[in-house]
Amino acid sequence: MPHERILLVDDDPDIVHVLSRFLAHQGYSVIGAATGREALKSLQSEIFSLVILDLKLPDVPGINILEQLKSLSPDTEVILFTGLGGLESAVQALRLGAYDYIVKSELRLPDLQAVVERALERRRLNRANQELLRHLQQAREELAARRKAELAQIRRIGESLAQPLAPEQLTTGLLNLLWESLPLAILGLKFSNRLSGESWGGNRCQTDLSPEACQTFNEWLEEILHQAQSGGNPAGPTSLEIPDFPQPAILWEIVRIDNLIGLVAAARQEPFSPEEAELFRIFILQGEAAFKNLLLFEEVKSLAIRDGLTGLYNYRYFWEMLNQQVLQSRRYGWPLSLLFLDIDDFKGVNDALGHTQGDLVLKNLAGYLAQEVRQADLLCRYGGEEFVLLLPQTPAEQAAIMAERLREGITRLPSSLAGREVYITVSIGLAGLTPDMDGAALVKAADAALYKAKKEGKNRIAMFYGPRD
Repeated sequence: MPHERILLVDDDPDIVHVLSRFLAHQGYSVIGAATGREALKSLQSEIFSLVILDLKLPDVPGINILEQLKSLSPDTEVILFTGLGGLESAVQALRLGAYDYIVKSELRLPDLQAVVERALERRRLNRANQELLRHLQQAREELAARRKAELAQIRRIGESLAQPLAPEQLTTGLLNLLWESLPLAILGLKFSNRLSGESWGGNRCQTDLSPEACQTFNEWLEEILHQAQSGGNPAGPTSLEIPDFPQPAILWEIVRIDNLIGLVAAARQEPFSPEEAELFRIFILQGEAAFKNLLLFEEVKSLAIRDGLTGLYNYRYFWEMLNQQVLQSRRYGWPLSLLFLDIDDFKGVNDALGHTQGDLVLKNLAGYLAQEVRQADLLCRYGGEEFVLLLPQTPAEQAAIMAERLREGITRLPSSLAGREVYITVSIGLAGLTPDMDGAALVKAADAALYKAKKEGKNRIAMFYGPRD
């Protein structure tokens, strides 16, 4: 991280000055540019690890600078500054290769620091992956004379695992490629997410082996993975007493990627040659790189659809899913309801305690709502202090019961702010999809019901009943 060069492009000298000082304190070397032309001149004369770029500059559009930057230095990461009205351009820029965007009006230095660190970590990882690929290419050339068939398999694993696959698909692909490339008696792979507890894996056994032999091998895999999950660094036996061949040769590797930990192991009766052991490790490194790329892809995807403060889905994702849910409701005749929640008198919280404390209230409320809703429900931060809750296959009468439960629970939800506990209330507007409604009409109806709840005294639920309401 220290001494990596950052180009900061913004026509506001105060922003350039403050952020340059902040980033310099983090150990980065920062160059400022007030115009697009200055930025392009700097990009043509030197290479930067990261560019922080304002989308709206007085001379050259930020999108144009991004395109030229990616052609000059494809592995330079880009973080965008934008206003609320420029989010569409920011999303377009993500498609062109930008890492993330930050809304200027919501800029907080700790958030900026976190995004900068993630962007630079992705660059380091991509460069390491490129270096790894260069080493792999060299290994392929050295093995060409002796292992032509094995090199063909290495190319195949690179092509197969580079695709955007799910974790289970990557696991199956890696198992198949190892099984087809090396003469093995038993092969097993297990992965576990230490945070979520989710686990998956697979195995292969020769048909002439007994079920007891395969079971013994799988139990050993479980034990070694458990030791690794517990924080240990298991040495593991080089031989294992397995029915049918008591003294097998074993190849195995522990894989650690963020919160994922995995174990890949293979066994047979005959010892492995150094070339086979190296080929096994190459496969594991390729698989590890594929998993890292998958996690990075999921992280970038999450940044595009998640609200930065609360972690809930954002306004844009809500509208995408709303249209899909309306279509499903029409196709299958399912009911669909929408709750529109707004914190009562939230301006008073911000005025009395400050926006930082107000943000804590929003995060606290978001955490409560996320725990209380069903897995099938879609909870989003709509904007400001407003939240929406889309309830598939739920008639308005059931939605009203849920709304009342949430409203009452929120009145008892404390937020510890400035040395004291603060309580809030919410008003909730409820609407159910009717045959004449599209998604926009459903939102409008719920918003009208919310207005009614506010008008009638707040801390209550109002339901949209149609034109006569």
